[in-house]
Amino acid sequence: MKNTLKTTYSKTFGHSRDEADNPWVSRAKKNEKEKPAKKIFPVKREEEDPPWLKTISSLATEKGREKEGLFLAEGERVVLEIAEHHKDLVQGIYVDENFDNEELRNKIKEARLRIHALTPFQMKQASSVVSVPGIFAVCRLASEKPNYDTAHTITLVDGIQDPGNLGSIFRNAAGFGMGGIILGRGTVDPFNPKVVRGSSGCFLRTPFETGIDLKERFSLLRQKGFCIVATSPYAKKNITELTSRQTKKIALLVGNEGSGPNKQVRELADEWVKIPMENTLESLNVAVAHGILCYQIAQLSKQ
Repeated sequence: MKNTLKTTYSKTFGHSRDEADNPWVSRAKKNEKEKPAKKIFPVKREEEDPPWLKTISSLATEKGREKEGLFLAEGERVVLEIAEHHKDLVQGIYVDENFDNEELRNKIKEARLRIHALTPFQMKQASSVVSVPGIFAVCRLASEKPNYDTAHTITLVDGIQDPGNLGSIFRNAAGFGMGGIILGRGTVDPFNPKVVRGSSGCFLRTPFETGIDLKERFSLLRQKGFCIVATSPYAKKNITELTSRQTKKIALLVGNEGSGPNKQVRELADEWVKIPMENTLESLNVAVAHGILCYQIAQLSKQ
């Protein structure tokens, strides 16, 4: 089985995960005396655009991620988060040949993950952003599903399109210990590189499901004892005014940046709440509103 996995990986990325078989590492060792300690060997010109590089660059698209079963985690903070908490998902970590963050290198080595060097040209080809971060990880698509029996707070996401907003919602959920996130149909892909970066890589800390029919999921949540709560500027109560029975298990519904949750979905909520503000505004940014409500729910649980 191990040999099969090694062969599959090599065909996909053009090199082995094992140091002994890895041409990137072996050439680096060969040239150790000729180059500074931190400098990994430069790739030859004929290797500038190998087939596996196109595979990595395809991960910037949802179609590419679905085809390969992989996603990109870009940037130092994101890679550190993935290496420390989800190293079993990492297929490879790639750095610019001049990458000099020795502390991060050591943490990656502590996680027993291999580092592969790319030329600046290759980093640019592989990256999903204009300002190339200098390090990224290629990881398997995977997520843990929420446990509705043990979870006390769940976020329901309906039609959010901005990946930065969804990334922030994942950060809020991780920061306030939410038990899960349910992503309704029409919501941006959680493995989108911008979502991954927006969450600082911690989107995998919170169990989640994607592509869910929220109206159908409501019945299951009610069976599990959840009170489904939606926000509305016209609501008469704050979330802190709900009864103790209602706040025992909360499923918080948030929706599209412009229109909020779909009307048919929103009308099925058990309660509508507002966020008290000193001045009248039409609405808050959805991720900001979600963060405020997560904080309020967390305070209620301490009472």
